[in-house]
Amino acid sequence: MPKTKLVLKELIANLDSVPQYEQFLEKLRKSLRSLAEFYGFEPMATAPFEDVRVFYPLMKAGFFEERIPVICKMRTGSEVLLRPSGALGAVRAYTTHKLSELPSPLKVSFSGDSFFQAQKRDEKITSLKECGLVMIGEEGPVAEAEIIQVIWKSLGGIGMDMKNLQVRLNATGCQICRPYFRSAFGTYFRSRAQRLCKNCKRFFKRTPTKILVCEDEKCKIVSRSAPPVLDFLCALCKKHLKGLLEFLDEVSVPYFLDPKLFREGSWFNSFIFEVVAVKDLNELNKNGGDAGWVLAEGGLLSRAAEALSGKKLDVAAGVISLEAVYGLLSAESGLVGIEKPKVFLAHLGELAKRRGLFLLEGLRAGGIEVRESLGRDAIKSQLKVAERLEAEIALILGQKEALDNTIIVREVASGAQETIPQEKLVEFLKKKLKK
Repeated sequence: MPKTKLVLKELIANLDSVPQYEQFLEKLRKSLRSLAEFYGFEPMATAPFEDVRVFYPLMKAGFFEERIPVICKMRTGSEVLLRPSGALGAVRAYTTHKLSELPSPLKVSFSGDSFFQAQKRDEKITSLKECGLVMIGEEGPVAEAEIIQVIWKSLGGIGMDMKNLQVRLNATGCQICRPYFRSAFGTYFRSRAQRLCKNCKRFFKRTPTKILVCEDEKCKIVSRSAPPVLDFLCALCKKHLKGLLEFLDEVSVPYFLDPKLFREGSWFNSFIFEVVAVKDLNELNKNGGDAGWVLAEGGLLSRAAEALSGKKLDVAAGVISLEAVYGLLSAESGLVGIEKPKVFLAHLGELAKRRGLFLLEGLRAGGIEVRESLGRDAIKSQLKVAERLEAEIALILGQKEALDNTIIVREVASGAQETIPQEKLVEFLKKKLKK
């Protein structure tokens, strides 16, 4: 099969969501949506593709060096850009629909796929399922603090082990103070360039801060005395950082100020953060950089927003990587996403099967979550399904029970069972499941 067809096939497969995965995604989206609505973030949906011409200023300014955008040529000859980020899509929509006329700040939540290529000549297209938050029109640190708070609580709401999660953040400097840092940083490594590894010599020309997270022992030694960016922050950046840390202290979100955390060639600037999961937080705090499993990222994207809209905009955003969260939960606990039912309905015979459909609706209306396998006829195979789903109770409906309007309620673990009238089933299950 030609390479292009393989790339397309892989992309299509990545965009699919099989039932187990989609249930997990919906659970995380629901957790984020619930908290976001409480904090005033309204849902927004943006187009899966963009006008290339609108995003040219960002390309020229170097905001897409980390994630190269995917440009598609249409049969008409015009070009479109597959959505590079839901956050950037929200900023573009803000300008397109003149949302500046609404009360400020504007808070929106989003969910969807974004696309990019890791290298310019690489045919492989990477798609990311993401959901996140954007706040436009708030220049203070409360914007990032609120976004971090919602993301943090959302991850806790889906059952993640929060003891191994931490927010890493850094102030990388604004347009006023960052040039002073870059100058001092470049001067320091320029005189030591020959002691760097091959990769870092290449990084030094365009993304020198990547040297700080190099695993090569020679580069680690050289980096130890490199000038820290925090020493070069202007008064406004220092005030902003202090305010952000105070907000996080107030809401008890654990964080680590990591001077090695940079996002060169990204649309996030000035203040950036990541939510990471690791087995050893002490090791993460010691090494910083790329240590840990990144579940979410964010920060200010005011410079990118200004390039996109043509005017000054105060914008903060945070994005959760759904694949990363799913991968971590899968690695920790195996099956994730599918809720384990407490009740399973099994039937025996055609009359019982028809009656079973009626009973299912009664259970649903009564607020009882139940699974079934009406397509199977053998009672043994149905009970095996109940065991695999780890159901606590099996409801068994045979021909006799269907005629008598009764049903057998069996505890799956012990095998103990009793027969009760069908009209009392909902009330009986509610009492039994509370025990």
